[in-house]
Amino acid sequence: MRHVLLFLIAGAAAGVGLAQDTIAPTPDTVGSPRGTDTGDYNVVDSFETGYRFVTIGGNSTTYQSDVNYGNGIRLLNSSLTINSKDGHGKFFDELVLTTQGLGNDPYESATLRVQKNKIYDYDFTWRLNDYVNPGLVTGGATGNHAMNTSYTMQDQDLTLFPQSNIKFFLGYSRSLQAGPAIDTSLMLNNPQDAFPVMSNVRREWNEYRVGNEFTIFGIRVNWIHGWEDFKEDTPYYLSSLETSGDPANPLTISSFQRSFPYHGTSPFWRLGLFTDKKWFSVNGRFTYTAGDRSFIMDESTLGLTQFGPLNQQVLTMGTGQRPVTTGNLSVSFFPTKKLTVTNTTSVYNVRTEGASTFVQFNNNSQALNYTAFEYLGILTAANETDLNYQWTNWLAVYGGYQFTDRRISSILYAGMTPFDQTDQLHDGLFGIRLRPAMGLTVTLDGDIGRQNNPFTPVGDRNYHDLGGHVRYRHKSLALSASSEVDYNLNSISLTSYSYHSRTYSADASWTPLPWLSFDAGYSKLHLNTVGGIAYFVNFQQVNGQDSIYISNLHTVNAGVQLMLSKRVDLYLGYNRVQDTGDGRNTLYGTAGGATLPALLAAQTFPLTYEAPMGRLSVKLLEKVRWNVGYEYYGYHEVFYARDNFRANTGYTSLLWSF
Repeated sequence: MRHVLLFLIAGAAAGVGLAQDTIAPTPDTVGSPRGTDTGDYNVVDSFETGYRFVTIGGNSTTYQSDVNYGNGIRLLNSSLTINSKDGHGKFFDELVLTTQGLGNDPYESATLRVQKNKIYDYDFTWRLNDYVNPGLVTGGATGNHAMNTSYTMQDQDLTLFPQSNIKFFLGYSRSLQAGPAIDTSLMLNNPQDAFPVMSNVRREWNEYRVGNEFTIFGIRVNWIHGWEDFKEDTPYYLSSLETSGDPANPLTISSFQRSFPYHGTSPFWRLGLFTDKKWFSVNGRFTYTAGDRSFIMDESTLGLTQFGPLNQQVLTMGTGQRPVTTGNLSVSFFPTKKLTVTNTTSVYNVRTEGASTFVQFNNNSQALNYTAFEYLGILTAANETDLNYQWTNWLAVYGGYQFTDRRISSILYAGMTPFDQTDQLHDGLFGIRLRPAMGLTVTLDGDIGRQNNPFTPVGDRNYHDLGGHVRYRHKSLALSASSEVDYNLNSISLTSYSYHSRTYSADASWTPLPWLSFDAGYSKLHLNTVGGIAYFVNFQQVNGQDSIYISNLHTVNAGVQLMLSKRVDLYLGYNRVQDTGDGRNTLYGTAGGATLPALLAAQTFPLTYEAPMGRLSVKLLEKVRWNVGYEYYGYHEVFYARDNFRANTGYTSLLWSF
């Protein structure tokens, strides 16, 4: 990703700390930070238990998609730390356990770390996220797509002999998505006959890892061998009799079944080489993944058309290999204390190959549609050289050049002449870093690139980026500001595309008094994209028009922390995200581009999302705090009021240590 910024915003306002997504749990602590001694160990712990409440007005499904906190008792937060006092515990020297949101919050997590010096390190992370997606409204007052699933994720890593020159690694990760969903399926390849179908989503991913690290001839070698296993066994079915509702083309579906199992495994290797010397350092990373996939889709449809009974079968099957090889070797030279030269060579090679077949058969008409896919390969090689020179204590300059060569080859079916495409990228970077005063840092840089044959219409072609950053820190005051400008012009044989983005941001934090602190922040992103399009209206092709999208996104956050007394803390915060779009407040404006009203409505998406909050924390006893908080969520779309919602959320809790 290119990072390039042009002009420097002088002066800063607004702040560094984004307010948390929800007002609970409470960030304050309770009890002695030194904990309690128990035998050979020191124990520090705290638990926050409370009750969440919420009232919702408007579209509750949108609220679930964006926020999703509900009523009920929760273990909002817990923390337990046990440390050996002399660093030589019997079974472990350190144990840290933290949890958040347990007890039916939509976002729950738990982490555990156990380690014994020179023997082992064990890390465990568990997360559960409830995912609600109401789906895009594709027509009428409601949409026919929705999903209400949960993600369960875990990671486990064990390191043996972590402080030695020879280490061993074991690891396991797992992800599971499950829950109900609704989708649509086109019947008879007619876009007007899109019928809702139900499904029980089940996607599962497992990864197993084993590895080792050692040093030989001054080179540190780190390798991992792993196996990724993925499978999806989501069935699709029709829940009731469905009709098209189109008098000109009546269609009734009485039965629809689709079985679509998709299984695969991807054994992989990762290798890292590292060495640091006085005059140079080498950093190399290499990976190889041998992807293996197999799938089959068996679909049957029964119904009635205006021409008679419908009996259609679709069978899609195939096996595929997706081997991926990557390599990255960086060599840095330090000829003087002021000069650093780094050269990086990277290679990326991915292939998708195998026999994949699509067969659609209509038992009534005996019609057969057949499509096959054979091969797609992408080979990319890049070389980049960067120089960094510390001219004086207050001035540094840096620059770089990158050349990338990419070849893409594809074969749709056996016997077809391969389709090849090659493109090359030249990219240059230059920047300066200034430290004109104590605590003040200024960075200016620019980037320009030229690519002769982008693979996609929206890819980078002729682009340049400019930008600047300024940061200032003095005691408890921290200020920063930045500006970025990014232009890209692209044109291929099918269409043309360009975008222009400008980003401005500023933030600040300040603690003027021991009992008072502020933080605030503001950013604006302007995005303007234009792409040439051609489409059909009443079976007539329309050419020479543009698809335009304009966004003006403003983000504000602010917070103030007050210690009203030795026992009472108060926090007030405000978050607001607003996209003013292109300035219009009606669905069909007068903006340029396409003349089709449906496309005019899609050129901008103005909305406002705000969340003011407040939290009061009272220290009742040395080890007990009482907390109460409130947060309002307001979501307002200018064009589609049916999606708007407002929610009053809050909590009360006790935080204690024992």
